[in-house]
Amino acid sequence: MDHPAANPSSSSPIKRVVLIGGGHAHVQVIKSLNSLNRPPNLHVTLIDLQSSASYSGMVPGCVSKLYTVDQVQIELDSLADWAGIEFICGKVVGMSFDDNDGTKVVLVEETDEKGNAIKREIPFDVVSVDIGSTTRDFTVIPGAGEYTISTRPISDLVSRIQEEEGALKEKLTINGASNGAEVVIVGGGAAGIELSLAMRARWNDLLDSKLSITLIDSSGVLLPSETPACRSALKNVMEKYGVECRHNLLVDEVTSSHIHVSSNVDNSDVKEQIPYTHCIWATGAEAHHLSWNLHHQCGLSVSDRGWIQVNQHLQSLSHPSVFAAGDCCEIVNENRKSPPKAGVYAVRSGPILIENLTRFLGANSHSKTEDDANMNELVAYYPQNEFLKLLMCGDGTALGFRFGVPLYGKWVWELKDHIDRMFMDLFDVKNLPTYNNGKEDSSNVEYDTSQYDTYEAKKERMKAEDAAKLLLRTDDDVEFQKAWSVLREMMADEKYKDEVLSKVHHSLVA
Repeated sequence: MDHPAANPSSSSPIKRVVLIGGGHAHVQVIKSLNSLNRPPNLHVTLIDLQSSASYSGMVPGCVSKLYTVDQVQIELDSLADWAGIEFICGKVVGMSFDDNDGTKVVLVEETDEKGNAIKREIPFDVVSVDIGSTTRDFTVIPGAGEYTISTRPISDLVSRIQEEEGALKEKLTINGASNGAEVVIVGGGAAGIELSLAMRARWNDLLDSKLSITLIDSSGVLLPSETPACRSALKNVMEKYGVECRHNLLVDEVTSSHIHVSSNVDNSDVKEQIPYTHCIWATGAEAHHLSWNLHHQCGLSVSDRGWIQVNQHLQSLSHPSVFAAGDCCEIVNENRKSPPKAGVYAVRSGPILIENLTRFLGANSHSKTEDDANMNELVAYYPQNEFLKLLMCGDGTALGFRFGVPLYGKWVWELKDHIDRMFMDLFDVKNLPTYNNGKEDSSNVEYDTSQYDTYEAKKERMKAEDAAKLLLRTDDDVEFQKAWSVLREMMADEKYKDEVLSKVHHSLVA
């Protein structure tokens, strides 16, 4: 859909921003660069293959039937329409940089009403890529693509599980009883863990408990980077919900009935065939093919694994007019590693991306002239070393990790649900004000570059001993807001954090 995003009567030349992908960072850019906030000569285009994007943090809850499909979707077309942004539902197939006249275009393939492919060139002054990732080894391991359900694209994951459930219900109707199911999840990361718990919650009653859940993990323990206390809590949760964890295994092949695995332990030649009726492939992130295509087409810098290489400003190492955020990029910084592939980093990079895209174009109120919008004025993104990890259990409880401390109970799920809904509500057009697309005076542009969950430390806080007791409680009477306040106070004050952790560790040892 096209919008009059740029005012033709303006004396300033039109500047064009193209956003490739509707990821967690880009939806924040769309909202901020709405028709009221942005200068009249700034034209913004969003390109995505789908008209909606799934919020990854809520998908396991959707699989568990704690959310509907609609509740985990950000409607990109509606959000773009609200913001007065051009939305193109199509596939990006390349970029072109003309060294002679400086012309830069994104190559897009669309489908017309008759199903014919149409190619378009979308000009840009700055382009940003937020396309996420694909599932590792899904197209490499024999049989994986044919027989398993991939976690990406996320929308297909949910629909495939719904289809399999429909087939199970049909068999129940015909046979009058369930033969059960053997679900195997390949991948021992957070996604695999949550999906194993989600499938238990979704199908256990349907199959009258005739359901086995097996998680295949390539490491020796689940989430090896967590503290022993957190890993112990996770082990207890997996045992509670009847998930069998098989460690140190690599998948060699998938057939219609078995997962062929081998041990990755040194000097071991153990091979095994694990039977299954349904298999979900949750092996982690692999670079999107578009990254490789852009590397081969125009020399865009990528890592040896295909991640778009950017500096601390989220700006391409090879093409200054290209930015990237989220899973698809790798931040090259000699002083620290690029953050792991997790949605929280895409969310946190959104405000930084807003600043730098507009500063690059000189379209930010903080830049007095276009000449000021240079490399030195771009804002650096410093990913946090640790973050609150929340794993839903599918039954209205959740397991969390923060500061090396395990958190568990109904209150942890309520906290996760609150945080996720708070983020999603930001992009629901029903909650957004009506803007005048014809607004002409944008001389003092101010973009919203705050983090969505910004917190100000309180003057009075809970005593350290009481705070420690609260965080370790697992009963249903805990008020999640109070516990969340404690965690945020610990983030804001290093001394207070150390005091609370000292009390926590004392309780755990006792």
